Amino acid sequence: MASGKNSNQSSGSQQTLEQEEAALQAAENEAAAEQQYLTKILPLSSPILIPPDAKIISQTKVGYDQVKYQWTKGEYNYTSRWHTRTPGAPPEQGDSWVVERHLPGIGAGPNARKGKREILVGDGKWIPKSTWDAAIQARKHGTATQEQKELLDHGHWKA
Repeated sequence: MASGKNSNQSSGSQQTLEQEEAALQAAENEAAAEQQYLTKILPLSSPILIPPDAKIISQTKVGYDQVKYQWTKGEYNYTSRWHTRTPGAPPEQGDSWVVERHLPGIGAGPNARKGKREILVGDGKWIPKSTWDAAIQARKHGTATQEQKELLDHGHWKA
């Protein structure tokens, strides 16, 4: 009986150079396809236009995945965040977008102002993030009013 070295047989744990190169090429192709999806395809389903130079942050959270697109336009910093259904969300929620804008505060001087954070809940309709957060907490505790439920429904844009 021939040994593995001379019989063109190898142990199951070793890869040939060709197999390693093929695996590396497959991983590179997959990474390129994911990058194409994140930069060109997914942003098209956002409720607001995402500029091509937006910063992209892809994350895996506990129980869901999300991709955040961040950019600045005028005085506002924007985040358009796509996510899969989050734990505890209504079953019909599915994959959705949440859009936030932040106007940074100016601490002193003649143009001093408090910063503000807002969530997009309709065509051109922004609500304070504190109102949004209160609606989320109420839903988690089973005490959400009909108005809060509607805000959350309108602020989660279907992907």
